[in-house]
Amino acid sequence: MLTAISERRIHTCHGPSIRDTATATQLDATDYRVEWSSGSAKMTAILSVDLAQLDPNYADFHTTGPGTWLTGLKITATDGTVVSGPFTTLNDYRHGGIMYSGQTVFIGRELTSSEMQNMNFHWGSSGGSFNFHSNMNEMDVFSGSYPGSMQMSYFGPAFSGVTDVVTWMSSINNQNRIYAAGTTLAGLPLEGAHHRPMLSFDRMGKESQAWATGDFGSSSRTRDVHVTSGEAGINWNIGKSFLFGVAGGHAVQNQDLAFGGSSATKGDFVIAELDYRPEGTQWIVSLLGMVGSWESKTNRGYTSGASLDSSYGVTDTITRSARLRVDAPTVATFGGFGFAPFASYTVTQTIVGAYTETGGGFPASFNEQDHNATEARLGVTASKDLSEKTKLLLSVEAIHRFDGAGPALTGQDVTGGVAFSLPGVAPRPDCVRFGFDVDHKLSADTLLNVSAHVSTVGEAHDVSAAISIRRAF
Repeated sequence: MLTAISERRIHTCHGPSIRDTATATQLDATDYRVEWSSGSAKMTAILSVDLAQLDPNYADFHTTGPGTWLTGLKITATDGTVVSGPFTTLNDYRHGGIMYSGQTVFIGRELTSSEMQNMNFHWGSSGGSFNFHSNMNEMDVFSGSYPGSMQMSYFGPAFSGVTDVVTWMSSINNQNRIYAAGTTLAGLPLEGAHHRPMLSFDRMGKESQAWATGDFGSSSRTRDVHVTSGEAGINWNIGKSFLFGVAGGHAVQNQDLAFGGSSATKGDFVIAELDYRPEGTQWIVSLLGMVGSWESKTNRGYTSGASLDSSYGVTDTITRSARLRVDAPTVATFGGFGFAPFASYTVTQTIVGAYTETGGGFPASFNEQDHNATEARLGVTASKDLSEKTKLLLSVEAIHRFDGAGPALTGQDVTGGVAFSLPGVAPRPDCVRFGFDVDHKLSADTLLNVSAHVSTVGEAHDVSAAISIRRAF
Protein backbone atom coordinates (compact mmCIF):
# COMPACT_ATOMS: atom_id res chain seq x y z
CA MET A 1 0.00 0.00 0.00
CA LEU A 2 1.29 3.40 -0.99
CA THR A 3 1.67 5.77 1.94
CA ALA A 4 1.50 9.53 2.31
CA ILE A 5 3.90 11.57 0.20
CA SER A 6 4.19 14.46 2.65
CA GLU A 7 4.46 14.76 6.39
CA ARG A 8 1.28 15.80 8.13
CA ARG A 9 1.09 17.32 11.63
CA ILE A 10 -2.03 16.71 13.70
CA HIS A 11 -2.95 18.55 16.88
CA THR A 12 -5.44 16.91 19.19
CA CYS A 13 -7.50 18.27 22.03
CA HIS A 14 -8.15 16.47 25.30
CA GLY A 15 -9.41 17.05 28.79
CA PRO A 16 -7.50 17.96 31.94
CA SER A 17 -6.11 14.54 32.63
CA ILE A 18 -4.06 11.89 30.90
CA ARG A 19 -6.76 9.47 31.75
CA ASP A 20 -9.12 11.22 29.33
CA THR A 21 -9.39 9.98 25.75
CA ALA A 22 -7.89 12.24 23.10
CA THR A 23 -10.00 13.15 20.08
CA ALA A 24 -8.63 14.40 16.81
CA THR A 25 -9.54 17.84 15.65
CA GLN A 26 -11.82 17.50 12.60
CA LEU A 27 -9.73 18.92 9.79
CA ASP A 28 -10.01 18.40 6.07
CA ALA A 29 -7.12 16.43 4.68
CA THR A 30 -4.92 17.85 1.92
CA ASP A 31 -3.58 14.49 0.77
CA TYR A 32 -6.07 11.77 -0.18
CA ARG A 33 -5.58 8.11 -0.98
CA VAL A 34 -7.92 6.18 -3.27
CA GLU A 35 -7.64 2.41 -3.55
CA TRP A 36 -9.24 -0.16 -5.80
CA SER A 37 -8.69 -3.90 -5.74
CA SER A 38 -9.80 -7.07 -7.46
CA GLY A 39 -7.95 -10.22 -6.52
CA SER A 40 -4.24 -9.58 -7.02
CA ALA A 41 -4.89 -6.43 -9.05
CA LYS A 42 -4.66 -3.16 -7.21
CA MET A 43 -4.47 0.51 -7.97
CA THR A 44 -3.56 3.28 -5.54
CA ALA A 45 -3.83 7.01 -6.21
CA ILE A 46 -2.40 9.74 -3.97
CA LEU A 47 -3.89 13.17 -4.60
CA SER A 48 -2.52 16.42 -3.21
CA VAL A 49 -5.40 18.86 -3.08
CA ASP A 50 -5.58 22.63 -2.67
CA LEU A 51 -8.70 22.82 -0.53
CA ALA A 52 -9.15 26.53 -1.19
CA GLN A 53 -9.60 25.81 -4.90
CA LEU A 54 -12.15 23.03 -4.51
CA ASP A 55 -15.76 23.46 -5.48
CA PRO A 56 -17.87 22.01 -2.64
CA ASN A 57 -19.64 19.70 -5.07
CA TYR A 58 -17.31 19.04 -7.97
CA ALA A 59 -13.71 19.64 -9.02
CA ASP A 60 -12.23 18.92 -12.44
CA PHE A 61 -9.26 19.85 -14.60
CA HIS A 62 -8.35 19.85 -18.30
CA THR A 63 -4.63 19.59 -18.96
CA THR A 64 -4.10 22.56 -16.68
CA GLY A 65 -1.20 21.06 -14.78
CA PRO A 66 -0.06 22.13 -11.32
CA GLY A 67 -1.51 25.22 -9.67
CA THR A 68 -5.20 24.24 -9.72
CA TRP A 69 -7.12 22.28 -7.07
CA LEU A 70 -5.00 19.20 -7.86
CA THR A 71 -1.42 20.07 -6.97
CA GLY A 72 0.06 16.57 -6.96
CA LEU A 73 -0.85 13.14 -8.27
CA LYS A 74 0.76 9.73 -7.93
CA ILE A 75 -0.83 6.58 -9.32
CA THR A 76 0.53 3.05 -9.04
CA ALA A 77 -1.17 0.03 -10.56
CA THR A 78 -0.37 -3.65 -10.49
CA ASP A 79 -2.02 -6.76 -11.87
CA GLY A 80 -0.13 -8.92 -9.40
CA THR A 81 3.03 -9.25 -11.48
CA VAL A 82 3.53 -6.01 -13.33
CA VAL A 83 3.68 -2.58 -11.71
CA SER A 84 2.79 0.38 -13.88
CA GLY A 85 3.80 3.79 -12.66
CA PRO A 86 4.10 5.66 -10.56
CA PHE A 87 2.76 8.38 -12.79
CA THR A 88 3.39 11.75 -11.20
CA THR A 89 3.08 14.37 -13.94
CA LEU A 90 -0.27 16.07 -14.00
CA ASN A 91 -0.03 16.78 -17.72
CA ASP A 92 0.01 13.02 -18.35
CA TYR A 93 -3.73 13.11 -17.72
CA ARG A 94 -6.27 14.53 -20.11
CA HIS A 95 -9.16 15.04 -17.74
CA GLY A 96 -10.57 13.90 -14.48
CA GLY A 97 -12.52 14.92 -11.47
CA ILE A 98 -13.90 14.20 -7.97
CA MET A 99 -17.64 14.45 -7.43
CA TYR A 100 -18.40 15.11 -3.76
CA SER A 101 -22.20 14.96 -3.95
CA GLY A 102 -22.54 16.76 -0.67
CA GLN A 103 -20.16 14.43 1.22
CA THR A 104 -17.25 15.63 3.36
CA VAL A 105 -14.12 13.62 4.18
CA PHE A 106 -12.51 14.12 7.55
CA ILE A 107 -9.22 12.93 8.94
CA GLY A 108 -9.39 9.30 9.91
CA ARG A 109 -12.81 8.73 8.36
CA GLU A 110 -13.22 5.83 5.96
CA LEU A 111 -16.21 6.01 3.69
CA THR A 112 -18.96 3.43 3.78
CA SER A 113 -19.84 1.57 0.58
CA SER A 114 -22.83 3.82 -0.08
CA GLU A 115 -20.79 6.94 0.55
CA MET A 116 -18.09 5.80 -1.85
CA GLN A 117 -20.73 5.47 -4.54
CA ASN A 118 -21.57 9.12 -3.96
CA MET A 119 -17.90 10.04 -4.20
CA ASN A 120 -17.36 9.41 -7.89
CA PHE A 121 -13.74 9.45 -8.98
CA HIS A 122 -12.70 9.13 -12.61
CA TRP A 123 -9.72 9.78 -14.83
CA GLY A 124 -8.72 9.55 -18.46
CA SER A 125 -5.10 9.48 -19.54
CA SER A 126 -3.51 10.65 -22.74
CA GLY A 127 -1.56 7.40 -22.94
CA GLY A 128 -4.61 5.25 -22.52
CA SER A 129 -3.08 3.22 -19.73
CA PHE A 130 -5.97 3.80 -17.38
CA ASN A 131 -9.67 4.23 -17.80
CA PHE A 132 -11.45 5.16 -14.61
CA HIS A 133 -15.15 4.71 -15.14
CA SER A 134 -17.58 7.31 -13.92
CA ASN A 135 -20.02 4.56 -13.00
CA MET A 136 -19.86 5.05 -9.28
CA ASN A 137 -17.18 2.95 -7.58
CA GLU A 138 -15.65 0.85 -10.34
CA MET A 139 -12.61 1.22 -12.54
CA ASP A 140 -11.02 -0.62 -15.44
CA VAL A 141 -7.24 -0.99 -15.36
CA PHE A 142 -4.94 -1.66 -18.28
CA SER A 143 -1.49 -2.42 -16.82
CA GLY A 144 0.00 -5.14 -18.94
CA SER A 145 -3.06 -7.34 -18.64
CA TYR A 146 -6.73 -6.71 -18.19
CA PRO A 147 -7.88 -7.50 -14.62
CA GLY A 148 -11.44 -6.34 -15.13
CA SER A 149 -13.45 -3.99 -13.00
CA MET A 150 -12.07 -3.15 -9.59
CA GLN A 151 -14.02 -2.24 -6.48
CA MET A 152 -13.14 0.94 -4.63
CA SER A 153 -11.93 -0.13 -1.20
CA TYR A 154 -10.92 3.17 0.37
CA PHE A 155 -11.28 6.90 -0.15
CA GLY A 156 -9.84 9.04 2.62
CA PRO A 157 -6.80 10.82 4.00
CA ALA A 158 -3.43 9.55 2.80
CA PHE A 159 -1.96 9.03 6.24
CA SER A 160 0.41 6.10 6.06
CA GLY A 161 -2.40 3.66 5.97
CA VAL A 162 -3.71 4.88 9.35
CA THR A 163 -7.32 5.11 8.33
CA ASP A 164 -8.82 5.50 11.82
CA VAL A 165 -6.61 8.37 12.94
CA VAL A 166 -8.94 9.41 15.78
CA THR A 167 -8.61 6.00 17.44
CA TRP A 168 -4.91 5.78 16.67
CA MET A 169 -4.27 9.19 18.22
CA SER A 170 -6.26 8.16 21.28
CA SER A 171 -3.90 5.21 21.73
CA ILE A 172 -0.93 7.55 21.24
CA ASN A 173 -2.22 9.71 24.07
CA ASN A 174 -2.02 6.67 26.35
CA GLN A 175 1.77 6.82 26.12
CA ASN A 176 1.69 9.78 28.50
CA ARG A 177 1.12 7.07 31.10
CA ILE A 178 4.86 6.31 30.94
CA TYR A 179 5.70 9.80 32.20
CA ALA A 180 2.98 9.50 34.83
CA ALA A 181 4.40 6.13 35.93
CA GLY A 182 7.79 7.73 36.58
CA THR A 183 6.33 10.37 38.88
CA THR A 184 4.05 7.85 40.59
CA LEU A 185 6.88 5.42 41.29
CA ALA A 186 8.89 8.23 42.85
CA GLY A 187 5.93 9.48 44.87
CA LEU A 188 5.00 6.19 46.51
CA PRO A 189 8.09 5.74 48.74
CA LEU A 190 8.38 9.50 49.36
CA GLU A 191 4.87 9.74 50.72
CA GLY A 192 4.56 6.11 51.83
CA ALA A 193 7.50 4.69 53.75
CA HIS A 194 8.95 8.21 54.04
CA HIS A 195 5.78 10.16 54.68
CA ARG A 196 7.25 11.30 58.03
CA PRO A 197 10.84 12.10 59.05
CA MET A 198 13.06 9.33 60.39
CA LEU A 199 13.52 11.31 63.62
CA SER A 200 9.77 11.05 64.31
CA PHE A 201 10.20 7.32 65.01
CA ASP A 202 11.22 6.14 68.47
CA ARG A 203 15.02 5.74 68.54
CA MET A 204 14.63 3.20 71.41
CA GLY A 205 17.77 4.58 73.07
CA LYS A 206 20.15 3.37 70.35
CA GLU A 207 22.51 5.08 67.92
CA SER A 208 21.39 3.33 64.74
CA GLN A 209 18.38 1.70 63.12
CA ALA A 210 17.89 -0.68 60.23
CA TRP A 211 14.52 -1.12 58.56
CA ALA A 212 12.62 -2.97 55.88
CA THR A 213 9.45 -1.52 54.38
CA GLY A 214 6.76 -2.55 51.93
CA ASP A 215 4.50 -0.01 50.18
CA PHE A 216 1.31 -0.32 48.16
CA GLY A 217 -0.65 2.31 46.25
CA SER A 218 -3.78 2.08 44.13
CA SER A 219 -5.92 4.47 42.09
CA SER A 220 -9.11 3.32 40.44
CA ARG A 221 -11.62 6.19 40.48
CA THR A 222 -10.13 8.04 37.48
CA ARG A 223 -7.43 5.59 36.40
CA ASP A 224 -6.46 1.98 36.96
CA VAL A 225 -2.99 2.05 38.54
CA HIS A 226 -1.40 -0.30 41.07
CA VAL A 227 2.08 0.26 42.50
CA THR A 228 4.14 -1.80 44.92
CA SER A 229 7.59 -1.13 46.32
CA GLY A 230 9.94 -2.48 48.91
CA GLU A 231 13.09 -1.09 50.45
CA ALA A 232 15.71 -1.68 53.11
CA GLY A 233 17.82 0.97 54.79
CA ILE A 234 19.90 2.07 57.72
CA ASN A 235 20.35 5.32 59.65
CA TRP A 236 22.60 6.53 62.40
CA ASN A 237 23.01 9.52 64.69
CA ILE A 238 25.51 12.24 63.82
CA GLY A 239 26.22 14.09 67.01
CA LYS A 240 23.27 15.13 69.15
CA SER A 241 21.22 16.95 66.52
CA PHE A 242 21.59 15.15 63.19
CA LEU A 243 20.41 11.84 61.78
CA PHE A 244 21.45 10.46 58.40
CA GLY A 245 19.91 7.51 56.59
CA VAL A 246 20.14 5.77 53.24
CA ALA A 247 17.94 3.11 51.64
CA GLY A 248 17.61 1.17 48.41
CA GLY A 249 14.49 -0.36 46.94
CA HIS A 250 12.57 -1.80 44.01
CA ALA A 251 9.17 -0.70 42.67
CA VAL A 252 6.68 -2.00 40.09
CA GLN A 253 3.67 -0.37 38.44
CA ASN A 254 1.17 -2.16 36.17
CA GLN A 255 -1.79 -0.65 34.39
CA ASP A 256 -4.28 -1.44 31.65
CA LEU A 257 -4.51 0.78 28.57
CA ALA A 258 -7.25 1.34 26.01
CA PHE A 259 -7.91 -1.11 23.16
CA GLY A 260 -6.51 -4.10 25.07
CA GLY A 261 -3.13 -2.47 25.70
CA SER A 262 -1.04 -2.66 28.85
CA SER A 263 1.99 -1.07 30.45
CA ALA A 264 4.48 -2.37 33.01
CA THR A 265 7.13 -0.16 34.62
CA LYS A 266 9.67 -1.37 37.16
CA GLY A 267 13.07 -0.41 38.47
CA ASP A 268 15.27 0.48 41.41
CA PHE A 269 15.73 3.55 43.54
CA VAL A 270 17.96 4.96 46.27
CA ILE A 271 16.92 7.42 48.98
CA ALA A 272 19.05 9.53 51.30
CA GLU A 273 17.66 11.62 54.17
CA LEU A 274 19.26 14.08 56.57
CA ASP A 275 17.25 15.15 59.62
CA TYR A 276 18.07 17.97 62.02
CA ARG A 277 16.52 18.55 65.44
CA PRO A 278 17.98 21.46 67.41
CA GLU A 279 19.07 20.22 70.80
CA GLY A 280 16.43 20.73 73.46
CA THR A 281 13.55 21.29 70.97
CA GLN A 282 10.99 19.19 69.09
CA TRP A 283 11.45 20.94 65.76
CA ILE A 284 12.51 18.63 62.92
CA VAL A 285 13.93 19.84 59.61
CA SER A 286 14.47 17.10 57.05
CA LEU A 287 15.99 17.06 53.58
CA LEU A 288 15.32 14.00 51.42
CA GLY A 289 16.71 13.09 48.01
CA MET A 290 15.72 10.21 45.72
CA VAL A 291 16.89 8.86 42.37
CA GLY A 292 14.93 6.17 40.53
CA SER A 293 15.72 4.32 37.29
CA TRP A 294 12.77 2.59 35.62
CA GLU A 295 12.17 0.48 32.54
CA SER A 296 8.77 0.76 30.87
CA LYS A 297 7.39 -1.91 28.54
CA THR A 298 4.21 -0.98 26.71
CA ASN A 299 1.85 -2.83 24.41
CA ARG A 300 -0.05 0.05 22.80
CA GLY A 301 -3.36 -1.20 21.51
CA TYR A 302 -5.38 0.32 18.68
CA THR A 303 -7.87 -0.70 16.02
CA SER A 304 -6.71 -1.87 12.59
CA GLY A 305 -9.70 -2.29 10.37
CA ALA A 306 -12.21 -4.47 12.19
CA SER A 307 -9.66 -6.02 14.56
CA LEU A 308 -7.40 -4.95 17.41
CA ASP A 309 -3.68 -4.55 16.88
CA SER A 310 -0.77 -3.50 19.09
CA SER A 311 2.78 -2.21 18.89
CA TYR A 312 5.49 -2.85 21.46
CA GLY A 313 7.80 -0.25 22.96
CA VAL A 314 10.54 -0.17 25.60
CA THR A 315 12.04 2.94 27.15
CA ASP A 316 13.96 4.07 30.22
CA THR A 317 12.76 6.66 32.70
CA ILE A 318 14.80 8.58 35.27
CA THR A 319 13.25 10.39 38.24
CA ARG A 320 15.03 12.69 40.67
CA SER A 321 13.24 14.06 43.71
CA ALA A 322 14.18 16.47 46.47
CA ARG A 323 11.96 17.32 49.46
CA LEU A 324 12.34 19.86 52.23
CA ARG A 325 10.07 19.32 55.22
CA VAL A 326 9.61 21.11 58.54
CA ASP A 327 7.76 19.53 61.48
CA ALA A 328 6.80 21.86 64.34
CA PRO A 329 6.40 20.90 68.02
CA THR A 330 2.98 20.25 69.51
CA VAL A 331 1.00 23.48 69.50
CA ALA A 332 -2.24 22.25 71.10
CA THR A 333 -3.71 19.27 72.96
CA PHE A 334 -7.26 17.94 72.88
CA GLY A 335 -8.75 14.62 73.93
CA GLY A 336 -5.35 13.26 74.79
CA PHE A 337 -3.97 14.07 71.33
CA GLY A 338 -1.14 16.47 70.70
CA PHE A 339 -1.46 18.47 67.48
CA ALA A 340 1.68 19.37 65.53
CA PRO A 341 1.70 21.12 62.12
CA PHE A 342 4.08 20.32 59.27
CA ALA A 343 4.87 21.64 55.79
CA SER A 344 6.88 20.32 52.86
CA TYR A 345 7.96 21.28 49.35
CA THR A 346 8.95 18.67 46.73
CA VAL A 347 10.50 18.93 43.26
CA THR A 348 10.52 15.84 41.03
CA GLN A 349 12.22 15.73 37.64
CA THR A 350 11.09 12.98 35.28
CA ILE A 351 12.87 12.17 32.02
CA VAL A 352 11.37 9.63 29.61
CA GLY A 353 13.83 8.53 26.93
CA ALA A 354 13.01 8.58 23.21
CA TYR A 355 12.02 5.22 21.77
CA THR A 356 10.57 3.52 18.70
CA GLU A 357 7.93 0.80 18.78
CA THR A 358 8.08 -2.47 16.89
CA GLY A 359 5.42 -4.81 15.61
CA GLY A 360 1.83 -4.14 14.71
CA GLY A 361 0.48 -2.38 11.66
CA PHE A 362 1.15 1.19 12.78
CA PRO A 363 4.06 1.51 15.22
CA ALA A 364 5.23 4.97 16.27
CA SER A 365 8.35 6.72 17.48
CA PHE A 366 8.28 9.03 20.50
CA ASN A 367 10.58 11.91 21.39
CA GLU A 368 12.09 12.47 24.83
CA GLN A 369 9.95 13.98 27.60
CA ASP A 370 11.45 16.09 30.41
CA HIS A 371 9.48 17.87 33.12
CA ASN A 372 9.80 19.16 36.70
CA ALA A 373 6.78 18.62 38.95
CA THR A 374 6.52 20.81 42.07
CA GLU A 375 4.15 20.44 44.98
CA ALA A 376 3.62 21.75 48.49
CA ARG A 377 1.93 20.07 51.44
CA LEU A 378 0.54 21.65 54.59
CA GLY A 379 -0.87 19.45 57.32
CA VAL A 380 -1.23 18.56 60.95
CA THR A 381 -0.49 15.36 62.88
CA ALA A 382 -2.40 14.34 66.00
CA SER A 383 -0.54 11.82 68.16
CA LYS A 384 -1.54 9.90 71.28
CA ASP A 385 0.06 7.14 73.36
CA LEU A 386 -2.42 4.26 73.58
CA SER A 387 -0.11 2.29 75.88
CA GLU A 388 3.53 2.06 76.81
CA LYS A 389 4.14 0.10 73.62
CA THR A 390 1.65 1.58 71.17
CA LYS A 391 1.31 5.06 69.71
CA LEU A 392 -1.42 6.31 67.35
CA LEU A 393 -0.91 9.13 64.86
CA LEU A 394 -3.66 10.72 62.74
CA SER A 395 -2.89 13.16 59.96
CA VAL A 396 -4.57 15.39 57.40
CA GLU A 397 -2.76 17.37 54.72
CA ALA A 398 -3.66 19.67 51.84
CA ILE A 399 -1.65 19.12 48.63
CA HIS A 400 -1.15 21.66 45.86
CA ARG A 401 0.66 21.24 42.52
CA PHE A 402 2.38 24.31 41.06
CA ASP A 403 3.82 23.06 37.77
CA GLY A 404 0.73 23.26 35.54
CA ALA A 405 0.81 21.36 32.27
CA GLY A 406 3.18 18.42 31.98
CA PRO A 407 5.51 17.66 29.08
CA ALA A 408 4.23 17.57 25.53
CA LEU A 409 4.11 14.20 23.78
CA THR A 410 5.61 14.42 20.29
CA GLY A 411 6.68 11.96 17.63
CA GLN A 412 5.40 10.32 14.47
CA ASP A 413 4.34 7.01 13.06
CA VAL A 414 7.25 4.89 11.90
CA THR A 415 6.58 5.57 8.21
CA GLY A 416 6.74 9.30 8.85
CA GLY A 417 3.29 9.99 7.52
CA VAL A 418 1.64 11.17 10.74
CA ALA A 419 3.48 13.55 13.04
CA PHE A 420 1.76 14.31 16.33
CA SER A 421 2.15 16.91 19.02
CA LEU A 422 -0.02 16.39 22.09
CA PRO A 423 0.10 19.30 24.53
CA GLY A 424 1.12 18.65 28.11
CA VAL A 425 -1.58 17.48 30.49
CA ALA A 426 -2.25 19.61 33.55
CA PRO A 427 -2.51 17.63 36.81
CA ARG A 428 -5.35 18.12 39.20
CA PRO A 429 -3.84 20.90 41.29
CA ASP A 430 -5.41 20.22 44.69
CA CYS A 431 -6.41 17.32 46.87
CA VAL A 432 -6.63 16.39 50.55
CA ARG A 433 -5.09 13.28 52.11
CA PHE A 434 -6.02 11.59 55.38
CA GLY A 435 -3.89 9.02 57.17
CA PHE A 436 -3.14 7.08 60.28
CA ASP A 437 -0.02 5.45 61.76
CA VAL A 438 0.37 2.87 64.49
CA ASP A 439 3.81 2.51 66.09
CA HIS A 440 4.00 -0.65 68.21
CA LYS A 441 7.06 -1.93 70.07
CA LEU A 442 7.44 -5.65 69.57
CA SER A 443 10.42 -5.60 71.93
CA ALA A 444 12.78 -3.11 73.56
CA ASP A 445 14.65 -2.59 70.29
CA THR A 446 12.10 -3.56 67.59
CA LEU A 447 9.35 -1.28 66.28
CA LEU A 448 6.48 -2.24 63.98
CA ASN A 449 4.86 0.58 61.99
CA VAL A 450 1.64 0.27 60.01
CA SER A 451 0.22 3.22 58.08
CA ALA A 452 -2.58 3.85 55.58
CA HIS A 453 -3.77 6.89 53.63
CA VAL A 454 -6.79 7.85 51.51
CA SER A 455 -7.16 10.96 49.40
CA THR A 456 -9.72 12.95 47.52
CA VAL A 457 -9.50 12.89 43.72
CA GLY A 458 -6.12 14.27 42.69
CA GLU A 459 -2.60 13.17 41.88
CA ALA A 460 -2.07 11.31 45.17
CA HIS A 461 -3.05 7.64 45.30
CA ASP A 462 -6.67 6.96 46.12
CA VAL A 463 -5.50 4.44 48.70
CA SER A 464 -2.00 3.64 49.94
CA ALA A 465 -0.55 1.62 52.77
CA ALA A 466 2.87 0.77 54.22
CA ILE A 467 4.31 -1.61 56.78
CA SER A 468 7.82 -1.51 58.23
CA ILE A 469 9.97 -3.24 60.78
CA ARG A 470 12.65 -1.12 62.49
CA ARG A 471 15.48 -2.61 64.52
CA ALA A 472 17.59 -0.39 66.76
CA PHE A 473 21.17 -1.26 67.54
